[in-house]
Amino acid sequence: MRKRAEVYQDSGVNLLAQIHLFAPPEARTRPIMHISEYEKLIEDNADIVQALESAIESDHYEEVLSMPALTGEDHNTSAENYGPLNIDSATPIAWKAKYQGKYHEVILKNINSMCCAPVHASSAAVIQSSGTGKSRTVHELAALVFTIPFNIRHPRERGAYPPEDTKIWGYLCNMSNIKSVEHGIARTALFFTHVFSQVANEVKKVLRISGRENKLHPGDLAYRWREHLSQKTRSLLYEQIINACEEAEPGRDADLHTLFHESDKQLNELLKALDTVCAFPNLHDVKVLLYFDEAHELGYTIPNRTYKQKLYDVVDSCLQRFEHYPIFTLFLSTQSPIGPLAPSAELVGSTQQWGMETLQACFTEMPFDCHPSFPLRPGTFKLEELGELPFLARFGRPLFWTLIEASRARDKSYLIQDTMNLARAKLIRTNDIVGTTFSPLAMLVMVDVLITIDYEPRQDSAHASPPLPRSGYPSEPFLAEAASRQMYHCLNSLRCSMSGLLLENFDCGLIDLSQKVENVMRLLLRMAYMNAIVAEQADKIHRTREPNFSKGCSFLAFLKALFADQFHEVILRSTPDNSVTSTCALEDAFEHAVVRFTHFIKVVDNSVVSTRSVLSGFVRGAAFICHNCQKDINILIPILLDRRHVLNEASMSALFVQVKRRRPGSSTECSIDKKAHGFFPNKFSTEEEHEVSMSQQEVSIEEQEDTRPYVTLVAELGVDKSPRKEPLVAAGNNNRCSSDRATLESTGEHPRYSIRAYGCTETTWKVINAGEGATYEKLLSTDDFLADHPRQDEASLELVRQMLPFWHDGVMRPDHEKFEKSGSMDQDE
Repeated sequence: MRKRAEVYQDSGVNLLAQIHLFAPPEARTRPIMHISEYEKLIEDNADIVQALESAIESDHYEEVLSMPALTGEDHNTSAENYGPLNIDSATPIAWKAKYQGKYHEVILKNINSMCCAPVHASSAAVIQSSGTGKSRTVHELAALVFTIPFNIRHPRERGAYPPEDTKIWGYLCNMSNIKSVEHGIARTALFFTHVFSQVANEVKKVLRISGRENKLHPGDLAYRWREHLSQKTRSLLYEQIINACEEAEPGRDADLHTLFHESDKQLNELLKALDTVCAFPNLHDVKVLLYFDEAHELGYTIPNRTYKQKLYDVVDSCLQRFEHYPIFTLFLSTQSPIGPLAPSAELVGSTQQWGMETLQACFTEMPFDCHPSFPLRPGTFKLEELGELPFLARFGRPLFWTLIEASRARDKSYLIQDTMNLARAKLIRTNDIVGTTFSPLAMLVMVDVLITIDYEPRQDSAHASPPLPRSGYPSEPFLAEAASRQMYHCLNSLRCSMSGLLLENFDCGLIDLSQKVENVMRLLLRMAYMNAIVAEQADKIHRTREPNFSKGCSFLAFLKALFADQFHEVILRSTPDNSVTSTCALEDAFEHAVVRFTHFIKVVDNSVVSTRSVLSGFVRGAAFICHNCQKDINILIPILLDRRHVLNEASMSALFVQVKRRRPGSSTECSIDKKAHGFFPNKFSTEEEHEVSMSQQEVSIEEQEDTRPYVTLVAELGVDKSPRKEPLVAAGNNNRCSSDRATLESTGEHPRYSIRAYGCTETTWKVINAGEGATYEKLLSTDDFLADHPRQDEASLELVRQMLPFWHDGVMRPDHEKFEKSGSMDQDE
């Protein structure tokens, strides 16, 4: 009996391991284990033996997979038995979170489409920011197509995940081993030869089938191979590969033709081995995928007497020899310089003359806004929840929410703060987030995240292509909060100013000068919001030394922080300027109103100007930069009318901002009419289109007249040094144009509280400190060609005019006029 039990236990261990190994990914929540661990599970859990017996009789194994011993929920495997979590220890747990979305399936479909082209490059880059799920996506891709993964991160980068393949980095990327470009090519060709050879041997050893009818599906093959490599097999396999390469180290005069021939031969052997165990339904589909994670390590330049090449060029040139085979390679990095970027779709035709017709476009589509709680339902959360860091982390890249949700209750507060510090460190590219000096690039990045700078379009001089956008900041509330906190530290510790940082980058030509006024207006609004937050959270800052900028602030406090003290009463006591009967002051209408914007989002059309859109913006903590097609509105800031109510579309309004640089003697329209933009809907969307949940105390919007107020701000930021007869800030009825007074109506109008501000000095704006006037004058310097000339004396300007840099009547010299008269073609003379 004892011997029979031991035999059954041995077979039970193998059965349990196979059930766990070949289970669908969604059914297996615990990582694949060593065979000895399955043996220990059976020894320690008698119920597993019973479950296995039942599973054999019924041929259903779901119950086995759901047992606590295999889900990691039993006491012995609980996270409570481990030490305190930090970022390093939480990352492997976060990695195992269920993958959200179908990004990996779309990438595979696109790769197969690329390989169907008659002429194609057999590689492409995956370029995206840190934490966007590049590594996890290709890991999931490895469950769909047979994959040979390489992580070539530098060994000195401690704590990163997934772990690097140190042996591979040492052979491919250690520059001390590479003597020349030709030597690098020979080593790389040898490397691929042994990769294909050793992997083929491993496939023959571990993937065996009986009969053609039992051939695996490509997905089953890929999954089984990925799980095989997830154990210690990967490091052992790669060690064998590198040992073989080092034993056959090529000399400086190695025969490249022979090396390439051998690599082709071994690739064919690998493909034959895969065909033996797998039935590939489509001959054109990729059978083997390679990927190099942390591929920026291939960005080093190989010294050479005649020409220079990067390691990436060497590796990719060897891979392109396999373009006629069903093999494809991905290079993963946060940096685009690992190789040339492919042209956009509009330019594909014109690139053929440059020899770029086979270049593949980069993959940039990575997981985003993929938290399992999405889509969010309006009316199910309150204002207090929006500012919590775990809520902010749900938006944008998956790194932050997976880290936070990897923590246990006892560690959550520490890990949340560590994750915020990680976001700050990633922004400024240093772990010293409370340092005293930061690089100019780090400072620019912070300002950019906060106000969304318009950059000067660059032109690719090599290919004479038109200027194309290379990057943009999507809406990531967690990252915006990180930038706000980091900027708060810099403003207080380094005594710098955001206006000064902006001016530095204006001077270097990086920022689009045609968008000066818009950039400055967003800067003023953002600084006012930060100052209002700091003022309202003074007690919290005293305790924690750090404000939470995502909590939102009173709209009235925001206005007080924006405008100079002398104009507060004028603004707060103003009444609607589109009604002859309303006497409700702005401070009463917006007594409980809240604004909440830590960043700006660019929009591509006028659809954003609606209460539905500003609700979404408010939840994300974002204001909107309106499209050029949006008449009269440059910036739209969401306003929650009453902080005491549940968030929904019926509780939203907005601050409409129109900004311009007024030239002396010019005049502009002084009103923004919400009716022209359809901001307030006639009725709310149906529940199927957009759920609106209202509390029992609230009255349905359809049962009462919708009289929600809104605010407009027309800011003329031009520096006009001539004395003004009008006040620098006007509001309400005092701000009406004559045309408005003649057409006022008192029925069916949403009350409009209008504000108009002139100039860009500390006299108008409270956020401008004394002594910053010259900075803002430079930021808003005129576009007049002569006004920007470094020498403003009349003699110098006259010499410039004589060079005729432009032509109009005001600069024509007398001799030109004489020439024009003498050269007249009057038929009467």
